[in-house]
Amino acid sequence: MSVKEQRLKFINEESIKKGYTFGDNNPYFVEVMELMDKIEADTMEEYLKKLKIEKEKYEKNAMFNYIRTSLRV
Repeated sequence: MSVKEQRLKFINEESIKKGYTFGDNNPYFVEVMELMDKIEADTMEEYLKKLKIEKEKYEKNAMFNYIRTSLRV
């Protein structure tokens, strides 16, 4: 089983256990829909480190886009 398959299995089990639907209210939504394809890793530890870096980039970019679009009048 690949690292991404293991992660998806964990996310699915955790989502079911906590009662999350698979929509944008799920805390793992961005990881699965936006970030997972960008991460290449051989181990789960490596995946989680790269995920942290990608999340930081994604959040900075999202904040920049929000500020940029909200300043338009």
